[in-house]
Amino acid sequence: MQTLKKHTEKSKSSNYLPKKDKSLLFITLAVLGLFVGTLLIIGLYSITIISLYTIIKLLIGFAIVGFLIPLKYYQKWFYFLKYEMIVFNIIGISPLFTGLFLLLNFTVPLNTTITDYKIEKIYFDDSQYMVVVLENKIFSEEQRILKLSNKSLIKIEGKNALKLTLSKGLFGLDVVNDRELVD
Repeated sequence: MQTLKKHTEKSKSSNYLPKKDKSLLFITLAVLGLFVGTLLIIGLYSITIISLYTIIKLLIGFAIVGFLIPLKYYQKWFYFLKYEMIVFNIIGISPLFTGLFLLLNFTVPLNTTITDYKIEKIYFDDSQYMVVVLENKIFSEEQRILKLSNKSLIKIEGKNALKLTLSKGLFGLDVVNDRELVD
C-alpha cells in the first residue's frame, strides 16, 4: 500500500514540471537589439536627412507596434510577465526596428540626383570642422550634412560649389551618398 502511494505521488509530481526559465535569452536578445539598433541609428543618422524628432517618433512607433503583439505570444516564446514585455519592447524591439528601417531606406535607393550648390561662405565651428553655407541657405538645418573634415581644407582653394549626390530611399527619406567640392 505504501509503495502504491509513493508511486502515485511520484507520477503526480512528474506531470507538473516547472517551466524552463528563459530570462537569459530575454536579456541577451534585448541587449543585442539595443546595441545593434543604436549603432545603426547613429551610423545612418549622419548621412540621412532626418530630424532627431523623427527618430524619436520612429522609436515610439516601433515600441507601440511591439505592444500590439498579444502577451500570450510573448509568454509562449519567452514566458514573459507584463513588465518584461514592456522592457523587451522598449529596449530591444524599438531601437532594432528603427535601425533596420533606416538601413532599408539607405540600401534601396529609388531616385538619385546630383546637384551643384554655390558656396556662399565657409567657416570653422567650435569643434574645428569646416562648415559650408550654401546658396539660399539650402540644408541650413542639416549642419551634419554640411560639415566637412579638415582634410577637405587642402582641396578648397579655387572651389566655389559643393556637389551633393542625394538618393531618395525606400521610405522616402533622402540619403547623402557623396559630397565633393567642385569648381
